[in-house]
Amino acid sequence: MYKKILIAILLLIISQVSNAKSCTKYKSCSELILDYPNGNFAGKDRDKDGIPCENICTSKEEIADLLKKVQLLKKNN
Repeated sequence: MYKKILIAILLLIISQVSNAKSCTKYKSCSELILDYPNGNFAGKDRDKDGIPCENICTSKEEIADLLKKVQLLKKNN
């Protein structure tokens, strides 16, 4: 039951994120990661330090943790 609710929430977030074009349009680092689950941030990391959209994502560790969570969700579905 919990898994189905989580999937529904993620699908809702993904549908809202799909229109995001620039870093300022993302509300959270999680939204960015859901839009780029493969870790290829398509120019969102302008200073090439491994942290895309530094206005919302704060560290490489945060990015790695969120990418792992997305991969686990995909694997379990």
